[in-house]
Amino acid sequence: MQEIFSSKERSTRLDRGDKRLMWALTLIYMVFTLLNLGTLSFPTSVWTAQSGAAVRIDLGAEYDVAEIWTNGNIAEGSAVFTGDDGSTAEYTQKYATMFTWRTQTAAMRTRYITLQCTAGKVSLNEIAFFDAAGDRLPAVIAAGTTEGAALLDEPDTVPDKPSYLNGMYFDEVYHARTAYEFLHTMSVYDWTHPPLGKIFIMLGVVLFGMKPFGWRVVPALFGAAMLPVFFTLAKRLFRRRDLAFLAAALLALDTMHFTQTRIATVDVFILFFILLMVLFMTDYIQMDYMKEPLKKLFLPLGACGVSFGLGVASKWTGLYAGAGLAVMFFAHMIRAGISCRKDTAARKEFWRRTWATVGFCCVFFLAIPALIYYLSYIPFFRYEATKPNGVGSIALVLQQQESMYHYHHDLTATHTCQSAWYEWPFTSRSVWFYFRSLGEKRVSSISSTGSPAVWWVSAVGAILLAVEALFRRTKKESAHWKQAGYILLIAITANYLPWTLVPRCTFQYHFFTTFPFVVLAAILFLQHMEESGEVSGRVKWIWLSVAAAYFVLMYPAASGLPMPRLYAQFLEYVLPCGQLFFGAV
Repeated sequence: MQEIFSSKERSTRLDRGDKRLMWALTLIYMVFTLLNLGTLSFPTSVWTAQSGAAVRIDLGAEYDVAEIWTNGNIAEGSAVFTGDDGSTAEYTQKYATMFTWRTQTAAMRTRYITLQCTAGKVSLNEIAFFDAAGDRLPAVIAAGTTEGAALLDEPDTVPDKPSYLNGMYFDEVYHARTAYEFLHTMSVYDWTHPPLGKIFIMLGVVLFGMKPFGWRVVPALFGAAMLPVFFTLAKRLFRRRDLAFLAAALLALDTMHFTQTRIATVDVFILFFILLMVLFMTDYIQMDYMKEPLKKLFLPLGACGVSFGLGVASKWTGLYAGAGLAVMFFAHMIRAGISCRKDTAARKEFWRRTWATVGFCCVFFLAIPALIYYLSYIPFFRYEATKPNGVGSIALVLQQQESMYHYHHDLTATHTCQSAWYEWPFTSRSVWFYFRSLGEKRVSSISSTGSPAVWWVSAVGAILLAVEALFRRTKKESAHWKQAGYILLIAITANYLPWTLVPRCTFQYHFFTTFPFVVLAAILFLQHMEESGEVSGRVKWIWLSVAAAYFVLMYPAASGLPMPRLYAQFLEYVLPCGQLFFGAV
């Protein structure tokens, strides 16, 4: 056991043992994150009707119709189901009711049902009819009807019951929908974030179709890919395999990381690229600025710039991380300049390297990110080209930036799940993604909240690290330890501090891009305490064990797994995880 988690040489590089442990953890996590991610059985053919259009459906015999299930596509309008007995069931289609199964109460005694669009446009992937006993009724397009075959042509895709597995939930109605619109060159509904994250979601749709698994698989894979990135970053900072494993395992066991990477939103992509930014900048800082060949120095620096461009093209919060990178970069350069100020030859070499590096950074941190950002709008350009008086590409991009700025700056809406920035580290208010009652005794829910076993301990550890690094400044710590401390404190400040100035309503998941660095900061402080003999080496394993136990307890509430209502009440009112279901259980 000891041999698995320890290596003889203290190095920033990954050895064979590191890689085996890292990829084993990633593989195990991938299994869990892909399990019950979403169905691949989902209707894809579409019936679209304008106001006045109608289709007649034949049930084959007279039945008592108690429920009508509908699976909508992209449209906004209303329709009415009318039975032979004159009874009706109204249907309204809005942005939040698309690509999901909706159940609608009906009370009809009929053989034939007429579906007519009454306003706007209605677009449906599939419909199904049920009697009071919950049995599905046979249905075909009535003889003589020429339209509407797509309504009933995929009966095998109708689920036993609607759930998150077979439909969109929470902000998927924006991001996953937009991915579909990108793919089909349609008018884009969600423009409130840059497009790249939704392009990544689109890739899953291309591979697997517009199905729940299809629009969630790429975010899930990015979530799994964070683990080797995080493990590598931790190894660079701590030079110890056991602490690198601890960091990656804590990330894998965090309930917010689990929920945020299993939903088709853009937050997973920005965190992935932020981790890459910090990893590559750490690689650069750990090199000798004056001795290493410029080509070797430019490799991690260029990769950092490209990661920055990909991050900002996914979400503007990448700019916060970029500010932190700038502080790290210039601090590293200043230290190098100070070290050679008394040597004329070294000073000349410093300025030669500095001018070359600044020129390189202008390309990789300005020009290339700008190009990536511009190219991410290609789906917008494609749609604009279908219009007779389309806006030019540069003008369109500028218009979009102005619209995004005003949307976020002027947003005054409030939300039940909103929380302030100072509440986030202590998980006082979760974000409720999904809830469905499964009768009197069971519920299914997805509540996104940070694990107190990870977040609370990390918050305390990060504060203690800041005190140690900024105020005590003892001589016991190595230069490497101090360097790691400042990297992490800068990363935390850059990603967290701007949120204190944001006037709009905010949510706990806005801490998602900060908490991994808080975890690393806590581990760095633990390393200091352990290596100075003030705490036992067993503490880290106790911490990991508690985090694992908490993840197991919270797994049903984080995964949507059906659970007893009493268990949900236990999670809501007993465990220290903040409000999960807001009294719904």
